[in-house]
Amino acid sequence: MTTAYTRLDDPSDAEHYSPFLNRTSDGDAQILVDDSKGEEEEKPVAFGSFGHRRTPSLRKIFSLRFLRRLVGWPGVAILGQLILQTLAWGFFALLQVKGAIAAPYKLVTWAYANPHTLQWITTQVSIILSFFSTLLLSWAIRQSITLHLRGDGMSLVAFISYIRISSRALILNRRNLKLSAMAVLIIILTGVQTAGWSALISPQTIVKDTPLIGQELDVTSSFLTRKDPTVDSCVEYGMNGFMIGQTESGYTALKGKLGYPATFMVMDQVFNVTTGGILPLTLQPISTRTYFLGATAMPISIKPKWDLPRGLAATYSLVQQGFTADVSCRPWQGDTDQSAPPLNLDTGIMTQSSLDDQKFRNSANNITFAFLSSDCPNMDVEFPLNHSQIYTTTGFPNYISMIACPAGDSIELIFNAGSNGTYYFLDTTICTVKPRITRVRVSYSDTINITSAVYADTNLDITGPATMAATQALFYMAFYSQGVMSNTMGEQLLSSILDVDGIYYSEKTILQSLETYVRGVTEFSSTIFRACLSSNKTFMESLPSSAKMNISEGMHYTQTIGWKRTAAGITLLQLLPGAIIAFVTIYAVVVAVASTHHIEDLRGDYFDPSDPMHLVAASAAGGMDHVFKSITEKDLDAAADINVYLGNIPGRGPGLVRSRA
Repeated sequence: MTTAYTRLDDPSDAEHYSPFLNRTSDGDAQILVDDSKGEEEEKPVAFGSFGHRRTPSLRKIFSLRFLRRLVGWPGVAILGQLILQTLAWGFFALLQVKGAIAAPYKLVTWAYANPHTLQWITTQVSIILSFFSTLLLSWAIRQSITLHLRGDGMSLVAFISYIRISSRALILNRRNLKLSAMAVLIIILTGVQTAGWSALISPQTIVKDTPLIGQELDVTSSFLTRKDPTVDSCVEYGMNGFMIGQTESGYTALKGKLGYPATFMVMDQVFNVTTGGILPLTLQPISTRTYFLGATAMPISIKPKWDLPRGLAATYSLVQQGFTADVSCRPWQGDTDQSAPPLNLDTGIMTQSSLDDQKFRNSANNITFAFLSSDCPNMDVEFPLNHSQIYTTTGFPNYISMIACPAGDSIELIFNAGSNGTYYFLDTTICTVKPRITRVRVSYSDTINITSAVYADTNLDITGPATMAATQALFYMAFYSQGVMSNTMGEQLLSSILDVDGIYYSEKTILQSLETYVRGVTEFSSTIFRACLSSNKTFMESLPSSAKMNISEGMHYTQTIGWKRTAAGITLLQLLPGAIIAFVTIYAVVVAVASTHHIEDLRGDYFDPSDPMHLVAASAAGGMDHVFKSITEKDLDAAADINVYLGNIPGRGPGLVRSRA
């Protein structure tokens, strides 16, 4: 008995079907299936990767006719995946080129205030993008299955396996490890691509860099001379508005050395531990009205190279000219100390009757005086620095006097605290101070931090303006910290020494503490000297460009929310799952269209192989007689390689038909 089933499409190359093709009287191509023949007469059929019988050649794939055949569902599947991959890889390439992309400021402020909502939204978008990619893959595989069935057909095992793959179902088939591995791979790739999309599109905290340019005063310039009244005024009186800051700068340096949090304020700018001798360069004017006579504000001397982006927070860093000193302290060895200048020490008690000052006459106690002087040359300042007089209340000889003497390329500071007051530990100590110009990296945030310092190859003249300003500041440090019963500098030194040694002072701790204190005040003095000159707009405009120096390595950092470049290897791993899914989709479509080139209408009758009702209806149409003997594993395996196609069964419509080759 022979039954004729008509294929759904006429093949254009009839010779391909010659083993089982016949023509009816009306010209329709028919497959003659002899039901009386046994299965032993069937010939083995070779199948491609997607169950098709023929592998398309490159000539067919790139032909104009083939490209026209992509119009319709094949083009939608291919174009959809290409759009998704173009978005992903285009965004990746953009980040690689630009480094970081900031979100609009309104979005930044909203995201900062609603981080959990932002995370939820990006997760949903990632799921949607992954869903579309997976949907295109499943749809392309199902359409390819239908197209193969309308063409050469495919093996039952390939037919069932690719239906399960399109539904992302697990396949465990020991006889066909290739299909099992493909199913597992598709499940993994479709699952992890959501994480890849999320990693790519999720905004995060980023930092946008903007170069800074500007100039500052070079305190080593030969144009800064004491003959200039502005310079001389800043040397002589520049510290008048900063009497408290002198001792605070030294004490802050001490606390910083001991590891304590230590900041202090200079002209409304908060410094961490030390000023480093720099001029604070800000993006807004600094008011100096209360600090320097006739000055109103220190003008802006730096600016961004281009407009600064708006963000959540901002910091910036510069490399600037700094000022410090090498300080070395030692105990005075008395009159036999040949390395020290000759000293005159004198103390005594002044009774009330001998006092000229009415204030002291009304005091309940007599007055103790301490006199310290040296025969060393006086330095070129209005107030002599080579002698000092201190007055304290009798019974409280708690004083520290200090004088300054030039010593070659250094300055010697001689401190005297007596031998029976609270600060006796200092006794008479000599500190050698050698000023140094530095190049320091400065970080500006809520505080100004000096993060590193390198000595510059510049020898400073100790009679120059910068050094003289520092020397006078050191003198004022001791002079103005003295009261009738105590000394601020002495109290600060004492508290730090007690913190290290307890009540048993060591000479090493005393000397190191004094060195740190003096160095902190020296650096502070340079900051004030620079500010005094820089706040005089007329003076700064009169200076030639050689008296100024460009800042270097200036960079402004704006913290915002956006997307930034990550390690290329990591991003590639994140994008790889989606790329593989896109490749599989396009490959399935191209192979299906190219291997069924004889089918003119790719749409055909609607058949969804993933729909159980469609499968049941197509299988029950009558074309699958004698394919399955039972549902035992042995009989199912025996039918796995049987080829089936989608044929037009007379009186029943489209159905699955067994091919015999």
